[in-house]
Amino acid sequence: MKITKEARRTSRQLFRACMADGKLDESRVRIVVSSVAKSKPRGFIGILDGFSRLVANEVDRQRAIVESASALTPAT
Repeated sequence: MKITKEARRTSRQLFRACMADGKLDESRVRIVVSSVAKSKPRGFIGILDGFSRLVANEVDRQRAIVESASALTPAT
């Protein structure tokens, strides 16, 4: 689905509003999604689609996979 420029801009603004101290605030994300879903502004499906992509990218960016050739202790 192609998103309009306005919807993309709005989703970026909402995403920035969900950031707190450089990290994504889960409670703010929930509030944003529920308020957009309730108010249903013009192009809200595109807004939510763009917003969900930004959130997913941020979550993936914060995740790390650790691989080791030898067994690691829990402290490591």
